Amino acid sequence: MSEMTLIHSRNKKIAVTGALSALTILLGIPGLHLGYIQTGTISFTIMHIPVVLAAALAGLPGAAVTSLIFGLTSLMNAAVSTGSVLDPLFVNPLCSVLPRLAFGLCAYGLVTAINMIPRCPRNITAAAAAFISSLAHTTAVIGSLYIFLRTQTLAAMGGQGFLVIMGIVLPGALLEAATAALTASAVVAAIVIESGRRSKLAAQQSSFGAGDKE
Repeated sequence: MSEMTLIHSRNKKIAVTGALSALTILLGIPGLHLGYIQTGTISFTIMHIPVVLAAALAGLPGAAVTSLIFGLTSLMNAAVSTGSVLDPLFVNPLCSVLPRLAFGLCAYGLVTAINMIPRCPRNITAAAAAFISSLAHTTAVIGSLYIFLRTQTLAAMGGQGFLVIMGIVLPGALLEAATAALTASAVVAAIVIESGRRSKLAAQQSSFGAGDKE
């Protein structure tokens, strides 16, 4: 790979990371509720989708940056929100920031691992990584509450344990995972198609240029 190709790839990843970071910030602005959907005790989110896309399109740095922003917006929303009995618990960064960082690393790891499968389309890789990492994200968030703030969590949830709560949130978690998988697949597929078109156009222009010189 040439130096110019490396620079182009690096700049592309920086641009993708910046765009997805800006989207994550927009979705996570406290009070707007664009990325966090409150339904009684448990809230659902689409905040994980930019993180998965960053992992698939910008690699580890993109996944790390967007997942950190995701975690920080979760903390800020918990600090100003009174919609859920669990909100005060997410002011603790061990329950708001740490699981989101782990989610970003998980998404990147899954993308890397699935990419090792021969001839696996990039959109399928992104979809599979999105679905699995989204479920892992829900498990990590709920698990962190019971690990770091067990007494407060049990009190807030009426004494119900981890497995019971996971059973309650599972339908929503599956919906989040499916949404992330479909979105990631569609976005990556569109980018792959567009990149293919640009590559063909560049090859045609190069061929025409070579013909003119002859």
